[in-house]
Amino acid sequence: MLTKTQVEKIQKKSSSKDNALSTTFNALSDPGRLQILKILLEYRDKDICVSDIANILGVSVPAASRQLKILELSELIEKIRHGQTTCFRVKGDNQISKLIIDVLKRVEA
Repeated sequence: MLTKTQVEKIQKKSSSKDNALSTTFNALSDPGRLQILKILLEYRDKDICVSDIANILGVSVPAASRQLKILELSELIEKIRHGQTTCFRVKGDNQISKLIIDVLKRVEA
């Protein structure tokens, strides 16, 4: 059995990184969102618009937009505005997204 000190030490280790990782895995648990991330990775040199994602997935623009919002909140992708058009691209500037992107590249290879 753990001592009170050990329990407190474990509790302190549980950090915001754990929350961020949990949010990321939750976002990627949906096959549609995973597919969206893969599309954005494949066309990394282009900004992909919501309507493009909707057409590729065969869903409505609002449905695609909801899935993109979840990926954006997980900090895997970022929104880019081009006038009235909303586009997205992979955001690879944080540690978790870099690791996830690396894993996806290895799996696809």
